[in-house]
This record gives sequence, C-alpha cells and structure tokens, in this order.
Amino acid sequence: MFRHITARSLAEGIELSMRALAEDSHIEERENQDRMNEMKEIQLLLDVTDPESEPFISKAMPCDLKTLIQYEREFLDGTADDLGWKYTYHGLYSPFYPKVLEELRRNIHSRRAVIALGQGDINFTSDPPCLQTLLFSVVNGALELTCLFRSNDGVKAFPMNIQAIAALQRKAAADLGLPVGELHYIANNFHAYQNDFSQLDSYIKLFDRYDEKRKCYSYEQYMKAKGETKDE
Repeated sequence: MFRHITARSLAEGIELSMRALAEDSHIEERENQDRMNEMKEIQLLLDVTDPESEPFISKAMPCDLKTLIQYEREFLDGTADDLGWKYTYHGLYSPFYPKVLEELRRNIHSRRAVIALGQGDINFTSDPPCLQTLLFSVVNGALELTCLFRSNDGVKAFPMNIQAIAALQRKAAADLGLPVGELHYIANNFHAYQNDFSQLDSYIKLFDRYDEKRKCYSYEQYMKAKGETKDE
C-alpha cells in the first residue's frame, strides 16, 4: 500500500518522506549488489503542491549545496554524459525532451507528453535505471510533472533526485511559457539500507532540533551557490 504524503514545499516533502521511512516502514531482507541486506521500505506517493515555495532546499542532503547544484547540471545539461558511464538520466531522457515540448505546444491538454527512460533491455542489465518515467501535463494552466521510480534510496539519493526533477520541471515550464504546477513523486520501493539507518535517524534529529531557517536553504542561498558554482 502506498504511503500518500502531501507537502507544500520540496523541503517539507523531503522531511515528511524521510519521517515516514524512519517511522512507518517495514523491514525486509533484500539482495543488495552481491550480498543480502536489511532494508527499511515503504511505497511512496508524494505530492508537492508548490515546488517553488520556501523553504526551498532541505539540508537533509548527502552532499553540500554546491555538489547538489553540480548534480542538477548533470541532470539538466548532460555535463556527465561523456564521462564513460553506462548511461546518465540526462542521456536517457534528453533525446525525447523536445518531443514533449512539441506535443504540449500541439495540444496543451495532451496526455502523451511522457518519456520512458527504462526502454528495451536496459531494465534487465546489472544496473537498470531507478527513474523509469517522466510525465508532463498541464493542469489549470500550470505545468505538472509526475515521475516514477522503480526503486529509490531514500537517504543517499532521494533528496538530490527530487531537487533535480524539480529543476527539470522549472526548465520545461519556462520553455513552454507556463507557471510551475504540482510535482508528483512516486517511488514503488522507497528504502534505506541497513548501513544508512543511523544516517536516517540523524536527519530526523535535524528536523526535530531546528526551525526551518536552520534546517533548510533558502532560494537566495541556492541562487548564490549556483552563481559561485558556475564560475568554477
């Protein structure tokens, strides 16, 4: 059964999702690479009603703000496409991105503006993509984005994943001349590995200990770091 969470901001969505993983999950023993590992798991359906609202970015990140921005650039601009990896998310979705824009310009009400990243045999390799689908739709005049993960690491990947996907939503909205609408984030298996249980607990303590300003980055801080990272 999916755990349905509604949050106003991305930072609130990260907090509520991590809390659900820490407090409402069940523990399963799963194969993890070449070994068995205990995992906390839930099925997650997260609706973020205003992805551009403050608080903008949670500090519950496995990286600092500049590294997050570099990850966003990999996702949006393909800056890691030539590093010799089997694939990148940008490499999987970008060939079809212009077709999404074309389809929505053709029919603003289209239900066909969808990109399947896990195409062909890639899902049956040793390293299938976790992100499977991106669905763009216009609801009440705003661009919404729905993403589907077959599997999602809720501690080491999720906070960066959702920020990058929100950045793609902002880019698509700007390309279409539309405001940003809701973001819908679905993870069929949202999990924490056993060796990350303590890190997950530390994030929960961060949420409990501090107010929004101390546990989140503002949009202003994000843009400042973005400018500094661009110059590097």
